[in-house]
Amino acid sequence: MASGAAGHRADGAAGPPADGAVRLPADGAGDPRAVSAPFALVGIALPGPGKPRTINAALRLSATLGYTGWLWTDDDVRFTEGCLERLVTRFRARGCTGAVGAAVVALARDTPAARTMAKVSSVTLPPGACPVAACMVVATEVIAPGIPARRLADDGHVLFELLDPAAPDPLHALEVLPDAQGLVHRPGRSRDTVRRLRRSLYSHATCMADYPRPVAAHYFSRILFHGLWPLAPFDHSRGTRRGLVRWAVKAVHFGWFCRVAAGLALRGAAGRPLHTVTWGDEGDFRSPVGGTAPG
Repeated sequence: MASGAAGHRADGAAGPPADGAVRLPADGAGDPRAVSAPFALVGIALPGPGKPRTINAALRLSATLGYTGWLWTDDDVRFTEGCLERLVTRFRARGCTGAVGAAVVALARDTPAARTMAKVSSVTLPPGACPVAACMVVATEVIAPGIPARRLADDGHVLFELLDPAAPDPLHALEVLPDAQGLVHRPGRSRDTVRRLRRSLYSHATCMADYPRPVAAHYFSRILFHGLWPLAPFDHSRGTRRGLVRWAVKAVHFGWFCRVAAGLALRGAAGRPLHTVTWGDEGDFRSPVGGTAPG
């Protein structure tokens, strides 16, 4: 699975490409997924799994080029017309700060697992703007140090870095553009669906363990388990019936989360941390410190 990252300078100039980087023409020539855009890009792609590897490599190679923001995307996303241009335009309008993401539309394959997840997702949408890494632009200052190896989700890293629980709007630094859309397909097989959900739980647990308590507490009750009364406010926004359905789904989610978090705690106490987390057939996470076989 290949992943890509591209840098953006406030003056629109791409600058000289770093070693191993590929300059993408501003008109998108040669890239069937690109769109016409009045800005220049320098892109880099690494073979194999692990988008954070690509992002960190791009950050290291371009540290002296003066980029104000980074746009990254998955290789299985199809963009609607003008998607990337709208993202960059809005990012500039915000003063090249925070993160701006596309509205990612997940298309369900015709399998029981995909149809089930589509139904579940329809009642468990987060209560605020949470850009996803399938297609987003983020300020360089947010990710300049690189994404830590134990961070299993790059968009989760950006969310926790920008979440501001003390502000009137804790998600003020994040935005999703409804008119900039990216289309992806949900995993079709139950095994891949379960693996991806489990990986997400690992990411939730490690992020909440690593960040300050106010940030972790807000994420837990207002985003991850929003609607799971009494641990979080009940969700009346779409009616009581929908709120009860959300509560039931989140109750199952919370039970699974507790099991995963307890397992990680026991592994930590025993000195046996996880070195490998499977993602599905498209790619696995492998720790740079030990462990190279899928688990």
